[in-house]
Amino acid sequence: MKGQFSNILCVLHDTHGQDVLVERAMQIANKHNASLTIMLALEALPPNARMIMQSFEYLESDSSLTQSAQSWLDEQIAVWSKQYPAKGIVSTGHRFINIIRQVVSADHDLVIKLNENDVVSKITGSDDRHLLRKCPCPVWIMHKVRTTSLQNVVAAVDVNYHYPQHEVAIRKQLALDILNTAWRVAEAENASLHVVHVYDAVPENILRQGFISVDEDAVQHDLSKIKLEREEEVNRLLGLIALDHNDESPTIAEPAVHLVRGYPRRDIAATANACNADLIVMGTLSRLGVPGYIMGGTAEETIEQIDCAVVGLKPDGFVTPVDVDG
Repeated sequence: MKGQFSNILCVLHDTHGQDVLVERAMQIANKHNASLTIMLALEALPPNARMIMQSFEYLESDSSLTQSAQSWLDEQIAVWSKQYPAKGIVSTGHRFINIIRQVVSADHDLVIKLNENDVVSKITGSDDRHLLRKCPCPVWIMHKVRTTSLQNVVAAVDVNYHYPQHEVAIRKQLALDILNTAWRVAEAENASLHVVHVYDAVPENILRQGFISVDEDAVQHDLSKIKLEREEEVNRLLGLIALDHNDESPTIAEPAVHLVRGYPRRDIAATANACNADLIVMGTLSRLGVPGYIMGGTAEETIEQIDCAVVGLKPDGFVTPVDVDG
């Protein structure tokens, strides 16, 4: 079931200041009764190292790097495992590729890592973006500063199903998965859940700018129909989730639903910020089945405008474009 994690991968990209991330990952693993693997993902020695070393010296140094890193991690695992059992692995090379290969080979259902960007208000660096675009399981990018327990969890859902028919069922399932994940995280954290949907007002703006002429009453009527349609769908999805959680305890308070008329690329982030979001759960794709549209423009721009953690989800059946057998 989405949102219930059983095999978590916690990724470290440094040997300094990692205790807070590991502690947080262990808290999450404990709440989900999940197994935990801690991966120290290092970049390989730079290619120009070959220019200043003989070939055998380079290979020896590369091997020594891995061995030293594994020794460090083994010592840390011995300490960290006193709080929660974990195992450790080391990889060197292209970080995001090795992370995805580990996810596929070990069937992890959640990746947790710190934002790698030096600017803490920007949640994602290069590897983070690659993972949000290409990792087949949910990716939880934690804020460098705000790593403590959560107060407000936002589920950003797209319940606009006016797309080609072959996409609709996938979009409905993804919306349900986003809500279910956000619900379970909020429940585990004893946090408030906010459901955000922004219905696009661009057509309305075009009309008002005079490019075409229509009856004003008709415009308002159409907007009212859109709002009702989206409200009914959000309530339907929440009803399905409530039924799934009916026999479980504890549960969360009734979610706050925010239906906003506006521009998704601006107003999803604005609404999440207004909710004092500590975490936003969202889909990180655009048009389904269209090559190159893994990280949608709406997701990309939303992430740029928020100052909180992100959990990015893919639809069922998503296959990573990374060569996992290389």
